[in-house]
Amino acid sequence: MKVGTDAVLLGAWTRLPMAEKGAESLEVLEIGCGCGIISLMLAQRLQQGEAQQNFGITAIDIHESSCQEALENAQKSPWNKHISVQHLNFLQLDAQARFSLVVSNPPFFAESLKSPDAARNLARHNDTLPFGDLLQKSQQVLCEGGILSLVLPPLAFEKICALQAEVSPLLALNRITRVYSKAGKPCGRLLCEWQKTATAQTLQVQESQLFIYDAQGGYDAEYRRMVKDFYLWA
Repeated sequence: MKVGTDAVLLGAWTRLPMAEKGAESLEVLEIGCGCGIISLMLAQRLQQGEAQQNFGITAIDIHESSCQEALENAQKSPWNKHISVQHLNFLQLDAQARFSLVVSNPPFFAESLKSPDAARNLARHNDTLPFGDLLQKSQQVLCEGGILSLVLPPLAFEKICALQAEVSPLLALNRITRVYSKAGKPCGRLLCEWQKTATAQTLQVQESQLFIYDAQGGYDAEYRRMVKDFYLWA
């Protein structure tokens, strides 16, 4: 799978939490890592961050060839000691594992026409990771105060919100950025953050919007600012 705008947006937008109290390092999990771009972006940001935290990133994918590609990319990066790649179904992850951040550009098509490409189907259809399972397992492996960060189409976001209170009551929606290709176009994606709370509660949601292109057809200034550390053209 090629590097897409969704992955780059999520890697740049995701808030970096502090490590769990008493933990030796900040532990991050990427679900469905593909080529590993989001894990690499988060590693770059964590190494450059003011807090200079020790950190570890676990990148998992159900597709073996993607894991091989992600591993090769991680090994060739400056952050190879911080990134671990595993060929693993998220739902089979050790229930005792704990993370301060879970991040994913998840498969979001349900009961829709599939392509002949099996790898593309795995990446885009949620047969192997239904939204309810994604939420429930994320709540299980997040430490208190931990963050779940996703990029979703509007319809998928609505479906997740409809499920959340029932399957993951400790995950509270905390932040949303609506992404538009340009002004006047419908919202194409939502960058979404949930935070794990000690008890079921509602948080005040921080809402914003982001445009990819400006009125002249060039990249919007705010989008350039967000991705300037990752694109040579920015």
